[in-house]
Amino acid sequence: MLTLKSFSKVIAASTIGLSVLSATSAAHAVNLVPQQEGEIKLTNLACLSETNPKCIDTSLGAIGYKVTSLNYDSKFSVSRLFSDKRGTANDYSAFGIKFSADDEGTNPNAFQEYWLRPVAYEAATEKIGAPRTTSSKRSNLIAPPGAVVGTVTATLPSTTETTTSSNGTKTITTTSSETITVTSLKNSKLVQEITTKKTTQATTITPGKAVENGRLEVGRFQFDFNKPLAGLEFSFFDVEESNYTGILSYVNGLGKTISIKELLTGGKDGNRQSLMLKDVQSFIVQLGNPGKKYGNSNSKFSTGDGANLQLETVPEPGAVAGLSALAVLGMMSKRQRRNKAA
Repeated sequence: MLTLKSFSKVIAASTIGLSVLSATSAAHAVNLVPQQEGEIKLTNLACLSETNPKCIDTSLGAIGYKVTSLNYDSKFSVSRLFSDKRGTANDYSAFGIKFSADDEGTNPNAFQEYWLRPVAYEAATEKIGAPRTTSSKRSNLIAPPGAVVGTVTATLPSTTETTTSSNGTKTITTTSSETITVTSLKNSKLVQEITTKKTTQATTITPGKAVENGRLEVGRFQFDFNKPLAGLEFSFFDVEESNYTGILSYVNGLGKTISIKELLTGGKDGNRQSLMLKDVQSFIVQLGNPGKKYGNSNSKFSTGDGANLQLETVPEPGAVAGLSALAVLGMMSKRQRRNKAA
């Protein structure tokens, strides 16, 4: 049976234990790339599927984050983002995407690791249909009280309706209406002839397809964290061309935007590069470039230079110091127990 004194010792010991666990958690880096394969849920694009690919929500938890895909080239629409385990094949061919186990032009030194992998998409096509007008006429109507001889034209505000099909095609229909009322005197009575014109015009926007079966790894994304992170380490995989891939800007915990002028320097096939930022609330990253085939005449590659990204939290210095202090405290306690025993 525990006495009050011994119970206090247990509570104190438990408190130290909880402190150790808390400090250990804060002092260890956390990989922010989902350790499962699938599509990252974006704020501005619905997932292709819930199952294959699996739709992954990264916004949950204290260090959760939301991702928005941004425009980066007028010849492309916004990119999608996937969590991909290098060295494994993924068949999302129902959506025009198929990842090979060994992607073209990449050495397999990042296999069995999860990376954030962009998928470039062709620009959406827009087709504006010809206006279609229908009209109806009603004659010999008894004019309402207060009507006078003459012609009155009334135009109603136009309305817009948007529908989206299962394949993502949007149809935007604009409708405008005009009513022409002619009031005349007939057989000593005021009568009216009312003509109504209705004009509709449909614009169809068809989303572009995944480029190179989803293997053009190019895109620009904004990451917004649920709370500011003390530090964040970025790892980039297979950046072979200079001045295309890297962090464009970030926002710190005070809401200040810091632009980064220099992008990464290209390296050998399959290279890894890392950089670290402190106090990060959000950031914008650019991955890869489309290449000569898709309009970038300055690129040394025909089908572009794709790049992947990993994110990891950086341990807080205070947490590491806390662990060291706890370790010293533990050593002192151990020595005290040995001295008493002696």
